[in-house]
Amino acid sequence: MNTVTEYAYLNARVSAMAEKLLPEEKLIELLNQPLGQQHIDRDTELDDLLNDEKVDPSLIEKAWFMYLVADFRVLVRSLSGAAREFITYWFRKCEITNLKTIVRGKVSGLSPEAISKQLIDLGELATLPIEQLLRTEDVSELLRHLDSTHFSTIARQSRRVFEQEHQLHALDAAIDRHYLLGFEQRIQALDSTQRKHVTPLMGMLMDRFNLLWLLRYRFSYQLSPAETYYLLIPASYTSINRTLLQKLVELNNLEEIIALLPEHLHTVIGDVEDTYSVEHKLNTELMQVAQYTLRWRSFTIAKAMAFVLLRELEMRRVLAIIKGKRLGLKSGVILGAADAYSTTLMI
Repeated sequence: MNTVTEYAYLNARVSAMAEKLLPEEKLIELLNQPLGQQHIDRDTELDDLLNDEKVDPSLIEKAWFMYLVADFRVLVRSLSGAAREFITYWFRKCEITNLKTIVRGKVSGLSPEAISKQLIDLGELATLPIEQLLRTEDVSELLRHLDSTHFSTIARQSRRVFEQEHQLHALDAAIDRHYLLGFEQRIQALDSTQRKHVTPLMGMLMDRFNLLWLLRYRFSYQLSPAETYYLLIPASYTSINRTLLQKLVELNNLEEIIALLPEHLHTVIGDVEDTYSVEHKLNTELMQVAQYTLRWRSFTIAKAMAFVLLRELEMRRVLAIIKGKRLGLKSGVILGAADAYSTTLMI
């Protein structure tokens, strides 16, 4: 079966879904609409949530996420093998979010009931043994319960980090890192055509994570070069390769790091002066790469991945706008926060 035939259904579905993505002018319109009159031209129920100032934004996020899950179910319908595993793995990060929520709840001494209310309801897509994890006594026991699940590698590595350092930020970083490293083997499992199309988008995504994490670990957390390098993601499909990462972690400030970056990344962030601006520039570049992929990479898994990424970034930006408006912030501040907030990507 050739690529066009194999991905015809996926291409048609993604193209139809992409028509519903909010253009930039719609986000500006949302920013200018009075509270209580928010409208995104997509779903009455979601509009009702956006307009109820008493509704916790986390409930809006959960509702929006369920629409994303519905899209996901449609997208994977025609996929099999390595392509299905690749796109499914992205959504596994929602379980990573639940795992980290349970861990934080345990560390904070919250009851299982209180933790459960904060979790994303994944329904039939859930694979984590949530009830067992909620009943565990401590974080180490919780991670041991994952040894027989899809998350066994993440759990073993994260448990080792936590037992050595007993710091929540170190455990969070270890979980994120080992989850993202899983994309390496899934990208390598794709056929050569699909791998060629998907690597520019995934490479930009990982370069962005590496740069932001490097700046955070070295200059905010004051970690050593060796500790910082351990928490980064050396992958074969990134522009910032293993050798360059080893050099970057040894540098002492943002200016030195930017000077050593590959030409296209230097062009993107070469004129910035602080980490906040780095986030904004990298987010903008990632969105542009995703938009290009969505438009021009037809009949590939890359098109579906670009749509999923843009859909989630859209959700993050809208939620940031709603929160900013409720706080009475100025429009410029809200838009800046929306771009920075999108960097979390639910990880």
